[in-house]
Amino acid sequence: MPATCEPATPEAIARAAAGLAAGGLAIVPTDTVYGIAADLRRDDAVRALYAAKGKGEAAPLQVLFGPDLGEVELYATWTPAAASLVSALGPGGWTIILPAVPGWESPALAGGRTIGVRIPDAPVVHALVAALGAPLAASSANQHGSPSPRTCAEATAGVGAHCAIALDGGPCPAGIDSTVIDLSSAEVRILREGAIDRLTVARILDLPAIPVLRSVRP
Repeated sequence: MPATCEPATPEAIARAAAGLAAGGLAIVPTDTVYGIAADLRRDDAVRALYAAKGKGEAAPLQVLFGPDLGEVELYATWTPAAASLVSALGPGGWTIILPAVPGWESPALAGGRTIGVRIPDAPVVHALVAALGAPLAASSANQHGSPSPRTCAEATAGVGAHCAIALDGGPCPAGIDSTVIDLSSAEVRILREGAIDRLTVARILDLPAIPVLRSVRP
């Protein structure tokens, strides 16, 4: 039965964590857009997430963490630039591409050796990660190629048929995808300019300019 939106109460978050641990998918509100999430430890669930979006497994997924940077270090290798960005921005509308920790494998990496680290400014995500005891593999809760959803209703219309639960946290504040910053090599690049503009990133990293491959800003 397709998921229907329900308030993101502590009880609903606990049920969502149990469903994720069992291999199910969940719709979750972030600070940017609604996401579809799987337990990162469950390769079967991560593959199901790709299928729910109608998205090939050649594109890496984001990994959503809570505010504990020690948890991030279990999966990603911090760089000085990443430390500067996280210190300046705090949790927010960014995704940072970093080298994955050697030896760790997941379908979320799409066969590569980099990980998209995201710490959203989203209490529901933080509570869900804490209840699950693991990060979330995630992507925007829409069919591949469709607009990213700002509301739970839009998210369930897109991928609700594939999810066990949809946590409703109201409209997402930003309503625009996160800015994806590639720090996995010597050249800093913005793969997608979204919630955080390129000038802010360049200022924090003390760079005159940063190449931008794509922008979804108005």
